[in-house]
Amino acid sequence: MVTIRWDIKTIDRLSMVEDVLKEFSCCDINIISMKVTPGRILIKSWCRQLQDISCVQSCLGRRADIINVAYLCEEISELSTPEPERPRYFSDIICSSQSMHSLIEKAIKIADSKYTVLIRGDTGTGKELLARAIHNSGQRRFYPFIPVNCSALPESLMESEFFGYEKGAFSGADCKGKKGLFEMADKGTLFLDEFGEMSLSLQAKLLRVLQDGGIRRVGGAQIIPVNVRIIVATNANLEEMVEQRLLRADLYYRINVLSLTIPPLRERPQDISLLIRHFVQKYAKEFQRRIILDKACFDALHHHTWPGNVRELENTIIRLMLMAESDVITREELGMVNLPAVELTPTERPFKEQVLCAERQLIEQMVEENVSSRHIAKALGVSHTTVLNKIRSYQLESVS
Repeated sequence: MVTIRWDIKTIDRLSMVEDVLKEFSCCDINIISMKVTPGRILIKSWCRQLQDISCVQSCLGRRADIINVAYLCEEISELSTPEPERPRYFSDIICSSQSMHSLIEKAIKIADSKYTVLIRGDTGTGKELLARAIHNSGQRRFYPFIPVNCSALPESLMESEFFGYEKGAFSGADCKGKKGLFEMADKGTLFLDEFGEMSLSLQAKLLRVLQDGGIRRVGGAQIIPVNVRIIVATNANLEEMVEQRLLRADLYYRINVLSLTIPPLRERPQDISLLIRHFVQKYAKEFQRRIILDKACFDALHHHTWPGNVRELENTIIRLMLMAESDVITREELGMVNLPAVELTPTERPFKEQVLCAERQLIEQMVEENVSSRHIAKALGVSHTTVLNKIRSYQLESVS
């Protein structure tokens, strides 16, 4: 006997239900009797293929190929839940965590400012994506956004690349001269990625540009005024670099006017499920395949620590979808994309990192539950000022 919830009324219920059951069970079914009750259909059926125990076991084994309906319902519910509205230029930043929403709110506030922005974050967290969103949502969006990877430029070419050169400035120079990156970004934004890789000599010249608002080409004498907003990104500890004299202190204070920190993916697990769904949809459309992840695979991806952050997650989804042999990707297929099976457990991490991570998660959870900062201080056994400082450093919005 089979019970099916049914909300569709049709004259030919019998053949419709028979077709549905054949498709679902992968075998021929003849319906002996069917009773329709409000919202349900009770069916007594005979399956020609289930004539001995081996056939029964074979059909039961096919259950592994049937997608978990409850899981799909959860997926549909998640996909149909509207995300909080954000300005369209920030819509490419996929997130639901409080820390990221607070970060975006701050980025929106400073978008029209002329001052330098310092974006901190681990590799792969999306620093350039945030920088582009800031540029595109401000008044400079009608002018160029020029991204520069400071670590990819040879030191011998850095000065001519940034400031340009006059004709005949050096052997092999273009006879017409060349504009540098600052001139190319005039009235727009110059995004300096991997800022910590910049040489001390170039740091001094960059400081001069920030102070005077003008550049001088290599081999030239004229000061060329430029109106450029600088956005700097780094995963380095700039304070340590200042102490080690690898970064000029005066330049550090110049660039650290407006600071934004993107938290690593491991500190915002609620964003991982959104990102997985986003990338699966994006690349299913690109590859023209109807592919989904089964629940075990989805859970394994969700609980991975992602040391490479969003970039690693996106690349993993791409590899999975390119190598998938069927339309349903299982957990077993994770081995094909070299996703480590063994994760770094909390007890294997440095004690200080464990404490800081646990503290941040606790404070973020209490802030999301609208617990006041004074109650958080009381719960943690610390001063109210300490809690306020931590909330600011985590870029959270709290109830005072």
